[in-house]
Amino acid sequence: MLLAKSCQQKFNINNGTIKLGTLYEYRSIENEELLDANEGMLTFRLLFDGVVEVPIQWFVTIGGGTIGLGDYRPTIFPGRHSAHIEKVNIERRTETTVVLRDSSAVYSRESLNSFIFCMSRVRKTGDCKGIFSGCDDYWYLRESQAQEFGVKLGGLLLQHIYSEHALGRFVLSENTDLEALEIRLEHRKVEYVAREVHLYDGSPLPLNEFMLKMANMAFTKPDSYRAELEYRFNFIAVCNGHIVEPLVKSVFLDSTPLLDLVFSL
Repeated sequence: MLLAKSCQQKFNINNGTIKLGTLYEYRSIENEELLDANEGMLTFRLLFDGVVEVPIQWFVTIGGGTIGLGDYRPTIFPGRHSAHIEKVNIERRTETTVVLRDSSAVYSRESLNSFIFCMSRVRKTGDCKGIFSGCDDYWYLRESQAQEFGVKLGGLLLQHIYSEHALGRFVLSENTDLEALEIRLEHRKVEYVAREVHLYDGSPLPLNEFMLKMANMAFTKPDSYRAELEYRFNFIAVCNGHIVEPLVKSVFLDSTPLLDLVFSL
């Protein structure tokens, strides 16, 4: 498999620079489809069709803490979230589950901010053409070299943060302990989830699977973006065990050290 970058010719990596945007910058684009007005958060409507058995842990989580059952408390993910149950009909409960009938809930989620770089996962070079309108140029990376590419790109980001802070142009908070700063890399295919999630007995997307997608929100997008075939690199700034969110929307880095890994036609 190949990872392809669609771009305008002037932004091709071979021209000397590469742009890293932030998750929030991209989320602002996706927000055009949001079901509510929560800026930066992706919102999904959960529809429990018929009779559905739900783990209590997830039930109290999607209830936003408004419904308490025993010692269970909502699962809290890093970042912002909101949740509420629109309609609930509890048929019965066991020690670990609640059985719902014809119920619904709304769940919104946003990860902490980070730098990301997006490509498309394709079988051959021509498969990426036409995915993004306005793009007239392409370059490629073999998927087998994604880890090496990501590590190099993360190193360039770290060096950029150092040099910008030395000049008083702060990519992260001015008080960030640069000696303890590290860039953690995650990279994989993006998963796509419909805005309305139908859950029913024997559902191909059970609630626990949906909630795991919410836990990995940096790699989750609305189903309407599926044609992008996105493969994402996520660069998380961590200092003394805590995530440090960027102050800027994007950075431009010297792409020269990456050129031995990529090719164009």
